[in-house]
Amino acid sequence: MASDRKRTYLEALEAGMKFVWNDVIKMASRGYSSTELGVMAKTRLATIHRDVEAMAAKLDEGGASTEEAGQISARGSYLVNEEKADAVYGHFRNLLEAGARGLAITRTHPADVAKRFQFGDVEAIWLSRTADKSKAGDVAIADPTNLVALAGAVIAFLEAGGNAAVVLEGLEYLVSLNGFGSVLRFLQTLNEKVVVKDSYLLIAANADALKEQEYKLLAKGMAGEL
Repeated sequence: MASDRKRTYLEALEAGMKFVWNDVIKMASRGYSSTELGVMAKTRLATIHRDVEAMAAKLDEGGASTEEAGQISARGSYLVNEEKADAVYGHFRNLLEAGARGLAITRTHPADVAKRFQFGDVEAIWLSRTADKSKAGDVAIADPTNLVALAGAVIAFLEAGGNAAVVLEGLEYLVSLNGFGSVLRFLQTLNEKVVVKDSYLLIAANADALKEQEYKLLAKGMAGEL
């Protein structure tokens, strides 16, 4: 049907555009100059037909999947390199629509985030040191300086049934309060549990707000970067 072809085309276009812009973000985060970025972009553009041919071969062999197109190819933890948490919530919503249980850990009020990105009913933890708990309603509030308690809450959610999707916004905030080493150990603990429980952890991380070596250490233990 025409509507099916249109939808397929638009989904492919969206996936392609996301791939391109994520590639640009990754290159920019590694400190290349504008001239170097221009040269690299032109090189990628000149060879894009090879990538298309390679994907066509995979499809013919049955080796490509929709997960690869969305860049989440396996259960595990992923970094989403962006200045403001937008794309990370898009990936989170996709996992929810695929049937995953959701937990959002946010710096802004979870109700505002859920409304903006249309999550529906998900569990949430609000990272705040000053929020009035009497006015928080059903929203759980976590002290961002208590990483042990925060990790315990996330692990309890993961152990409640597997097939979970956890999104974390506020990485730089946690680092500023606890130090990078403590946050790295916190994420390593969560990553181990995510893998065991066959789930996902999506982390919004602005590479420009971290030291280059710190970002590399974060990325090293992840299933991938989005």
